[in-house]
Amino acid sequence: MRDFDSRSAKIEASSHADNGETDSETNGNDDDFEALECEWPNVELEEDIFGLSICSLTRDFWLLATKKGDPVNRYSRVLTSFTLLFGCLAIQIFLLSQVKRFVSAKAVHDVRIAYDRFEHVMYDGHTTVFAETPTLERRGIGGELGQFFNKTRFHDLTDEEQASACRIPLSQPMFFWTVLFVWSLVCMREIRVTKELFLSLVKNTETCPSMVNALEDEDGVEGGAFVIARLTIGMKVILTMLVLLPRFGITCYLLWVGCRWLLATNNFADLILNSVALEFILCLKDVLYLAMVPRRSQLDLADTTIKPPQPKEPESLAAFTGTVSWGLVAAAWVTCYMGFRGFGWHVNGWQQVLREYQWDVHNVCTQWVLERYAV
Repeated sequence: MRDFDSRSAKIEASSHADNGETDSETNGNDDDFEALECEWPNVELEEDIFGLSICSLTRDFWLLATKKGDPVNRYSRVLTSFTLLFGCLAIQIFLLSQVKRFVSAKAVHDVRIAYDRFEHVMYDGHTTVFAETPTLERRGIGGELGQFFNKTRFHDLTDEEQASACRIPLSQPMFFWTVLFVWSLVCMREIRVTKELFLSLVKNTETCPSMVNALEDEDGVEGGAFVIARLTIGMKVILTMLVLLPRFGITCYLLWVGCRWLLATNNFADLILNSVALEFILCLKDVLYLAMVPRRSQLDLADTTIKPPQPKEPESLAAFTGTVSWGLVAAAWVTCYMGFRGFGWHVNGWQQVLREYQWDVHNVCTQWVLERYAV
């Protein structure tokens, strides 16, 4: 295990002596503050299938370039690592397609039927046909504040129809917004890691003509930790196309499929369970790594670091608060996806589960929720 002090960031103060000032002059002016700059240490690769692929490509091709070790072993590990990587991506893509086909599609079908029935009864048949296929979708004329909306018609619905309407996630917008926000943060974390890997490996790592000089000793101990100091253009292209872009694409698609499935989940308890179930697709890279990667490769990965996304960072407001923007991006995504309601008006989001949603379920179902969820 590495010594903690060698991994910690270094804080440096800009000296006033560079400007010709003496220490006495500097100390005599209480209004002058020394500008601090943080020098970031090298970054450890994440111990998952993506980190293994990066480590295997760089380490093994460096060993091949320097003619160390048996070439058969080097090529075998590269082949094994990318077999696991492509297997992980294939399983993730397959699961996403099947979730969309068998799970999400069924949920969307059911929630559309429930909302269509609610609209037809609550507006006493004064509806417009929004869509006829694949399911009939009618929307009340004038909305909740219009002349045709009748709250008393709610009791004309059967108990099952009332439950189906009042358990639509958009009927409890604040609760559903929070669930979607947490799920979006999970995906934003993956996107942030992918972005930082791109900055470290492609942007900030020096380009070299050969893999001979790719790795450098980090701790000065022979056979110890290495840092990926340089990469060839070809290696950067391979890492981008085979590791970083697939990871980014899978995460974005999972974010969209997950939001669609959660919006169609017509049960508040299942809403939480489905959120947890979605994450296991993202965690597949960790499961395969722990279950199938040899101990030797795990040790090599633990002893491989990369350049930080930003080698030096001056003290600034953005340095301390800038990462909060990921939360703001997640919040903006959720708001734009599901839409929002004001006082007497509403804005429909990008979601296509309940198109032209009227935001007319919440108030009608208030008493129903109080009665059914009373303890």
